[in-house]
Amino acid sequence: MSKLNFNFEKYAYFNRLKSIPSADGCSFIIDKREALAAYKAAKSSDLICKLPAEVAFKEAAMNNTIKDIDENSFEIGVAVFSTKDFELIAKYPAMGGLYSGSEMSVTIKNYDYSKWAYAFYCDDVFYTDERADRYITNAEYGLFDSVDYRLAVFDFLSNEDDVNPHIKYEDAFVYQLHVRGFTKHSSSGTRYKGTFKGITDKIDYLKELGVTTLELQPINEFNECDNKTGRLNYWGYCKGYYYSVKSAYSYSKDSSVEFMDMVKALHSNGLEVIIQMFFPKDFSRSEIVSILEYWTVKYHIDGFHILGENINLGLIENSSILTSSKIWVDSVEGVYINNAIGSQTDKRYALYRDDYMFSMRRFLKADEFSILDALACIRQNNSGYATVNYFDSFNSFTLMDMVSYERKHNEDNGEENRDGNDYNCSWNCGEEGGSRKTKVLNLRKKQIRNALLMLLLSSGTPMIVMGDEFGRTQNGNNNPYCQDSKVTWVDWSLAKKNFSNIDYIKTAIKIRKEYPILHGRRELSMVDVAGCGYPEISYHGESAWKTQTEGHKHDIGIMFCDNGKLLYMAINMHWQPVVLSMPRPPKGMVWKAILKTDETLTDAATTNDDLSVTVAEHSISLYTVMPKLGEK
Repeated sequence: MSKLNFNFEKYAYFNRLKSIPSADGCSFIIDKREALAAYKAAKSSDLICKLPAEVAFKEAAMNNTIKDIDENSFEIGVAVFSTKDFELIAKYPAMGGLYSGSEMSVTIKNYDYSKWAYAFYCDDVFYTDERADRYITNAEYGLFDSVDYRLAVFDFLSNEDDVNPHIKYEDAFVYQLHVRGFTKHSSSGTRYKGTFKGITDKIDYLKELGVTTLELQPINEFNECDNKTGRLNYWGYCKGYYYSVKSAYSYSKDSSVEFMDMVKALHSNGLEVIIQMFFPKDFSRSEIVSILEYWTVKYHIDGFHILGENINLGLIENSSILTSSKIWVDSVEGVYINNAIGSQTDKRYALYRDDYMFSMRRFLKADEFSILDALACIRQNNSGYATVNYFDSFNSFTLMDMVSYERKHNEDNGEENRDGNDYNCSWNCGEEGGSRKTKVLNLRKKQIRNALLMLLLSSGTPMIVMGDEFGRTQNGNNNPYCQDSKVTWVDWSLAKKNFSNIDYIKTAIKIRKEYPILHGRRELSMVDVAGCGYPEISYHGESAWKTQTEGHKHDIGIMFCDNGKLLYMAINMHWQPVVLSMPRPPKGMVWKAILKTDETLTDAATTNDDLSVTVAEHSISLYTVMPKLGEK
C-alpha cells in the first residue's frame, strides 16, 4: 500500500456519504436507495448512468418498465479495479449488520490507492460513486459511447501554500468564461487548447486587461453527451459529479492537479476564481453546503455563483467554512444583510440578475421611457450586498451580437429556433448580422464603447464575457448550449482587428480606479456629504442642475464629485446631437475631455465656451476639471 502524507481528519469533514480514506485502508458509505435506483435504471434502459441514476429511475418508473422487486435480496458493495487495465480485482460486499438507516458501510483494509480504482455495485450492475474525487477515463470530449459507469480514484492534494487574494466587490472586474471555449480556437496562441492550462497561459493577458475575477462556467465533472436528446451539453447545467474536476478540461491526465495549479497561479497573480454550480430542483439542500465547503477547503475557490431553484442560503449562512466566500445568487431573500452605512464588514453576497442588462440595453438603443431605469442601474449600490452588472452573459447575445442582431438565430441548435430568449432588447444598427457598410460598422463600434463605459462607471461590480473586449460573435445565437465549435470558441484573431476595445477598456478601468467614488461601498448621495461644494452625484440637462427624464429623453449629464475631484459624463443615446449644460467648475479650473466613444470628434468640436457640451448622436463624452492655462 502507498504511504500517504495527508490530513485525513480534514478530508472526512465533508458529506457523510463521501468515502473516507485513511492510512490503514478506506471506508465506503453507500446509500442503499441510490444503489437500488441505479439497479432499476440499468435494468429498465441500456442508458445506465448516461443520465444521473435518480433521473433514469424516474424515467423507468414513468415508463412502467420495472416491476416491484425485493429490495432485501440484493448484494450491494464496492468493486475494485486495476488502474492499469481496468480489470476487476475483487468485490467487497457491505455487511448486513452495518446499516444505519439506508446507509451501508464497506471497509477495505490495505486499500492500494496508487493501483486501485473503484465503483459501487448492486448485484450484477456496476454504478458510479457520484461523490468521488476524480474519475479515470479514456473517453474523448463529446464522444457518445457506451460506458455504463465511471471508475473513481482518490486525490490527496495539498493547497496549503496558496493564499486567496480576497478582492473586495468594489474593486473587482469580472471576466466570465467557458474553460473549453476560452482557448480551444486555433488562434488562441497556447498549445493547451481548451484546458485549465490554457487559462494559465492567458494570465498575463487577463491582468493587462484589468481583470481581477474569473467566473468559470461549470467545471465539475458532468456528462456532456446527452443520450436522451442526442445533443451535446456544452455548458454543463445538469446534475453532475460535484466533488470532481471535469477531466475533459485538463491537458494532463490528472485534472485535479491541473485545476489546482491553475487556481494557485491565478491567486499568485492577484486574480480570484468564482465557479458556477448548478443544482437541479430536487437536489439535497444540505449537500449543497458540503459541496461548496469541499471546493473551498481543497481548492481554495474564492466563491460560487449558485444556479438552481432549491437553494437555501440560510444553510450557507451557518457554515463556518464559507464565511469568507463570495456567494452570487439571483435573490438575497431570507438572508441577513447588514445595511449599516459605512460598515467595515466586506460584502459577502452579490445579486446577479438580468435587470441591469435589460434596462441598460433599452437605454442604449434609445427606447422610450428608459432613462429613469438606466439612471437607477448606474447608481444602484446596496450597502449590505453587491450587485454584479453586465450587458451580456453566457445565455444572451454577446456584446457584438447585441448591436448586430434584432432576432435570435439559434437554428443550429436543432430546435427550430424555439430555444433561447425571444426578448433581447437589441438593435442591429441598420443591418441584420454581418455588414460591410462603414456607417453600420462604425455605429456598432460606438455602441459597444457606450455600453462598456456606462458599465465601468456604474457603481456595481462590472462583468464582461470572454471575447467581448474584441467583438466576439456567436452569429446571433443567444443560447449555444450544445455548440462546441467556432460559434462558442473565442477567435483571438479579432483582437488585432478594428473592433478591438482592449486599450479602451484599460483606459476606462484606469479612470474608474482614479475616482474611488465610482465604486464605493454604498449608494451615492445627491447631497454634499463631504462638504466640498458639490453633491456626490448630480444630474444635468439643457440647464445645469436641472434633471430632464421625460419619456422621450435619451440624454443626460451625470457629474460625480470625489472629495472635490469632478467627473462629468455626457450621455446621448439619441439619433441627433444634443447640447448639455455643465456645472461651473471650481475657480481657476476648466472642463477637459478625457475620453470619447465617438473617435471622430475633437475636443474643440465638443466643448463650448458657455459651460455647455455638444454631444454627438449615440455617443458619450467624459470630462474632468483641470487648471486653466497659465494657472497652477
